[in-house]
Amino acid sequence: NDNDGFGHINNSIYYNFMDDAVNMQLIDQGIGKEYPRFIAENGIKFFRPIQFPSQVLVGLRVVKFGISSVTYDVGFFCENNKEAAASARGKFVHVYLDEETKRPKAIPEEARKVLQLLVLEE
Repeated sequence: NDNDGFGHINNSIYYNFMDDAVNMQLIDQGIGKEYPRFIAENGIKFFRPIQFPSQVLVGLRVVKFGISSVTYDVGFFCENNKEAAASARGKFVHVYLDEETKRPKAIPEEARKVLQLLVLEE
């Protein structure tokens, strides 16, 4: 299920990598379940396949802040790729929610401070 018929990592698995990379970064910095959020948008552009059993490296940065949303740029790299070019590039948008109403709310200041650390120039 994780690999297609050509031995490449299945495209759908990249979405798991992206979700895990973003959320683990936040959780490692103390932004866990007490800061409810959901994925409002995501997408991936593929440039070259990564074959099993290659190690997939995922890098991310924040590229845009809204009042209640944050947009990440996510790069997927193959550890064995000597060119260091991305194999794929993703877009991932989180919207922060009010826990009771489940409606969008302003990004909490604590979360915004952590997210600000992920702002990198292109």
